[in-house]
Amino acid sequence: MTTIVFIPGAWITPALYQPFLEALAKTGYNVHYADYPSLDPMNPSTADCKTDTEVLTKILHTLVEEEGQDVLLMMHSYAGMPGAGAACGLAKSERTQQNKPGGIVGLIFIAAFLVPEGLSCAGLQGGNLPPWILLDKPSPQLNYPDDPVGNFAPEVESSLVQDLESKLKPHSTLAFTSPQPAPAWAEAAFQGRLAFIVTSRDLAVPKEAQYGMMAATQQQWIVKEMECSHCAPFLDRVEETVQLVGECAKAFNVV
Repeated sequence: MTTIVFIPGAWITPALYQPFLEALAKTGYNVHYADYPSLDPMNPSTADCKTDTEVLTKILHTLVEEEGQDVLLMMHSYAGMPGAGAACGLAKSERTQQNKPGGIVGLIFIAAFLVPEGLSCAGLQGGNLPPWILLDKPSPQLNYPDDPVGNFAPEVESSLVQDLESKLKPHSTLAFTSPQPAPAWAEAAFQGRLAFIVTSRDLAVPKEAQYGMMAATQQQWIVKEMECSHCAPFLDRVEETVQLVGECAKAFNVV
């Protein structure tokens, strides 16, 4: 049975994703939620993208190399950076050729960042983070999103977002200003196994930016599109999101 490893976006705690993860599990997948240290960090001065990548790498190596599991990796927003770094060298196609069990069968990015090796999230945006990211809030080296509902889920019914802020925590600014490790989407072993779910009404990561990042990779992508905001796929579009994940898995020949 395939395991879906889900990596969250910046600021977002498991509580927001729970309905989606539960719905995903009901379709028959094992679901593994993978956290990283730059989200609500103990020490923001060391919580960079490389450290996040190293933590996620250990998780993936345990599932793939020690347990021999087939993994479908799903990344939301910032998770596209450390998640892609952690997946390097673990492609199922490559491991099969080496007579090794398990491997990552595909990468699914949803409204996620695709950043070339050596460039930071801020660097990808001209060196500055967008103004809705409130720097040094609530304390130095941390940040928090301004108007979370307005930026992440403006069209979602108010009853579903009234407690949105309770599901968010501060994030390390260093995670956004430190360089991207080598990303797995650049590896030949993942050709034909890259999918991107575009959120076309996204104010946080605009549709144009999502397509622009895909184009800049010079890779072939399986593209699905949802007419919604950044977090809506996990709030009021859960069924549709699960369906699209299934379609991506099918395109990867995953059952």
